Amino acid sequence: MTSMTSPARDTTRMRLIALAALPAVALLIAPTTFGATTKSRTLKASGELKQTQKTGRLSTVQAGTIRGTPLGTGKMVLRSTLKQATVTSTFTVTTRAGRVSGRATARLTLDGDTAHYKGTATITGGTSRYRRARASNIKFTGVGPVSAKSTRISLTGRVRY
Repeated sequence: MTSMTSPARDTTRMRLIALAALPAVALLIAPTTFGATTKSRTLKASGELKQTQKTGRLSTVQAGTIRGTPLGTGKMVLRSTLKQATVTSTFTVTTRAGRVSGRATARLTLDGDTAHYKGTATITGGTSRYRRARASNIKFTGVGPVSAKSTRISLTGRVRY
């Protein structure tokens, strides 16, 4: 004897199967949907930073304003440590549209009382509009007094978000 199922039971079963398949479908579609909005943009920004904290003999925190494309105007915080002639830093840039974070490594050279920094930066992430921000090999330069009381910095390269 074969069992007969009611149309209502078949409809309920199909709904349950469809609901169970939704997460799998979402995982297949999401990467292409979100990836489609990511595009490469020119990064060209400069700023003036002032020392806000000396966290160690060879470590400092600087903050100030940065302006340029594609971020517009924002506040930058740069945390740096000097070891031999290499400066390693982490940074955040906060704008009305979100925040970008990254790290930089620069070679320090001295010209009298003036320090020159030349190296590269990497953007490792962001929030809001910049949540998928990524970049590498960004040109990072700076100049200021050896005391690190103030530094003019610039970032030039390409960023994807």
